Amino acid sequence: MRHLFEDDALAETRLEEIRRIACGQEGIYRLGVDVPIVDVASGYARWSQTYDNPGNPLIQIEQPVVWSIFEAVPPGAALDAACGTGRHARRLVELGHHVVGVDASPAMLEKARTTLPQAVFRDGDLTALPLEPASVDLVVCALALEHVADLGRAIAELSRVLRPGGRMVLSGLHPAAAAIGGAAYFQDAAGGAGVVRGYGHLHGDYLKAFDQSQLVIRQCLEPRVGPAEAAMQGPASQFIPDATAAAYVGLPGALIWELVRQIADGAETLLWDRLRGLGAA
Repeated sequence: MRHLFEDDALAETRLEEIRRIACGQEGIYRLGVDVPIVDVASGYARWSQTYDNPGNPLIQIEQPVVWSIFEAVPPGAALDAACGTGRHARRLVELGHHVVGVDASPAMLEKARTTLPQAVFRDGDLTALPLEPASVDLVVCALALEHVADLGRAIAELSRVLRPGGRMVLSGLHPAAAAIGGAAYFQDAAGGAGVVRGYGHLHGDYLKAFDQSQLVIRQCLEPRVGPAEAAMQGPASQFIPDATAAAYVGLPGALIWELVRQIADGAETLLWDRLRGLGAA
């Protein structure tokens, strides 16, 4: 109903569709599948076999933006935190980085190790990374922080392993998308479905965490859902495609941050010189 006040005829069409669904006039709308909320460990264990299948609308809008940031980062030591099956690690290796991937899911790590032997993969949690302080030039954490209850603690840990002046790239489900029911929905290889438990972190939560972890924002990017991604919205896009497009197209789907860790010697001039240099790169 986003466009309720824009076009009376379209609004009436949407309302009529709601009547048909709510009143059960079409039996197809009574079909369904059990979609329990599951914890991170069991959810990603089930999701690991299908995670790389095409058709994930969030990945489709997130990945090109994140990879465009990678293009401007000189090769160095990179951490892909919560690396999953290694999709970002794979791109970083192609760009010449020495990559360590960390994930808490053994099943996801097994997939990553099999497909990307050029990188090093370790078991580890976002709040207790198995890396030394200030040991990497680039930290990437994609589509994972929504599963962490204590956002500040996780971002502090990501900042701990990043060298002063190093870059951090974070991505996640946009708060606007989460507010209308967006979640880490998956279908497993056996045909079952589920949602990995998430926590609704707002922009203000991120800003507070960045300030506490000596991180300076370079970019905040909010790519929007397009027609191709709206067409991936499961049964809705099949049964009521026009309503689905009206609901989703134009909404921000992902929230992507590019950050720089402050230089820790207290010399503010050095920090801003570094940031100006990054802006010119």
